[in-house]
Amino acid sequence: MIDHLNAFVLVVRDVEKCALFYRDKLGFDLRQLERDEAYLRIGSDSGIVLAIKSLELAAKEISEERIRPTQNNFERNHFVVFITDIDAEYHELLDKGVHFVDSPKSLEGGWRTAHFEDPDGNLWEIAQRPSD
Repeated sequence: MIDHLNAFVLVVRDVEKCALFYRDKLGFDLRQLERDEAYLRIGSDSGIVLAIKSLELAAKEISEERIRPTQNNFERNHFVVFITDIDAEYHELLDKGVHFVDSPKSLEGGWRTAHFEDPDGNLWEIAQRPSD
C-alpha cells in the first residue's frame, strides 16, 4: 500500500532555468543538474525529492504519445504548501523576484492563500491555516 510520497517529477521545457528557480528562489537543495534532468531535495535529507525532466527525456522514458513534447498547451500542475505566516512568506518571495498570480487573500473558513508560478507555469499555492 502507498503510504507516503518520496519524490515528484515536473516535466518542463527548460530544465536549468527551472532548477535554478527552485534553488535560488525557494531554497531547495540542488543535488544534480544535467542538460535533461535535475534533482533537488526539499527540506532535510529525509525530505521529498523534486525531479525536473525535459520534455524530450520524459517522452523517451514514458512515451511521446503521453508526454506530447511538441504540444504548446499543457496541463498545469498545482502544488500546495502550508506556512505559518503567509504575508511574510509572500513578501520574502516577492523580494526574490518570484512571480505571483495573486496576492494573499482570505477565504471562507479562515484560510489565507496566494499563488505563484515557476518559469514553466507550474502553480504553487502558499496557504495559511485558520488561527484557532
